[in-house]
Amino acid sequence: MATIFELARNLGEELAKTPQVEALMEAKAAYESDSTISSEVEEYTKLHQEFETKMRAGGISAEEQKDFHTKMNEMGESIKNNPLAANLFSAESNFNNYMNSVFSIITSTMSGEDQQAAGGCSPSACSGCGGGCGCGM
Repeated sequence: MATIFELARNLGEELAKTPQVEALMEAKAAYESDSTISSEVEEYTKLHQEFETKMRAGGISAEEQKDFHTKMNEMGESIKNNPLAANLFSAESNFNNYMNSVFSIITSTMSGEDQQAAGGCSPSACSGCGGGCGCGM
C-alpha cells in the first residue's frame, strides 16, 4: 500500500502533465526571460517596500504620498499592460482555480461527501473550476 507521501508525489507528477501547469510553466519561463519586465516588477516592489518603511517611521508628507501613488499607478499600469505579465497572471489564476478544484475534491472525499452525487459539480461549472472536478468535462 502506497503511503500518503508516495501518493502526493504521484499526484504532483500527474499535475505536472496538465495543461494548467504546462501553461503556467511556459508563461513563467517567458516572463523570467524578459529582463525588462523583471526589472520593472523588481523596481515596483522595491519602491513599495521603501515607502512602507518610511510610512512606519512616520516621515512621509502628503506630497510624498501623492507622488508615490502616482508613480506606483503608472508603474502598475505598465506592468499590467505587458503581455508577458498579463499572460503569467492569467496562467497563475487558471492554475490556482484548478488546484482549488483538486483540493476541494480531496477535502470533500475526506469528509465523506461525493461532489458529483451532491450536485457540487456540473458541466456548466467546469469553465470556472478548470475541469479538474472529476466530472469528465
